[in-house]
Amino acid sequence: MTNIRKELVLAYIRNYHPSTIRELEARLNQEGIRSSEEDLFEILRDLQRSGLISLGRIRYESLTSFLTQPGEAWWVYAIISVSIVEVLLVVFQTQTGALLGLRILFGLGLLGFLPGYSTLRCLFPSDQLSQLEGTLLSIFLSVVVSIALGVILGVGYLLTGISSVTLLSSYTVALTLLAAHRRRSFQRAP
Repeated sequence: MTNIRKELVLAYIRNYHPSTIRELEARLNQEGIRSSEEDLFEILRDLQRSGLISLGRIRYESLTSFLTQPGEAWWVYAIISVSIVEVLLVVFQTQTGALLGLRILFGLGLLGFLPGYSTLRCLFPSDQLSQLEGTLLSIFLSVVVSIALGVILGVGYLLTGISSVTLLSSYTVALTLLAAHRRRSFQRAP
């Protein structure tokens, strides 16, 4: 049975300054205050929404739970979507109007930015770099990765538009998922 109130949780946070939710829960249990995890999380979310407390990033227990949070994982979906759409546009050889423009735009993104961005997110899972540094490094790494994959395909006489975009998209999607996993595992608990 739950006997917890928002005011009580706020008082305990202000008095004892717990560094984790588990620590807060243990302190409340010591005092004989019982609550379900869901109730405590809901109270903490309400306190944060109202601006009374500030929580650090939530540590997600699995990659799936991280990916279900659009505010955290939007970049994963954007990169995967652009990669898949570009592969489809190249495979079906779209050469008309708006689709050609989309193919060129997504192709430039896939060739000159996204592989490096995914690699950078994988190497630096926390936000250690400034936005300018991240952008410049993403462009540089994308060029390096694109050239390296092109050389690999060229050595095996496999260098075609379809094989190139497929390999580059596969690399980008794989590194994006690895980067999402590393970002999830490096987040600190509230």
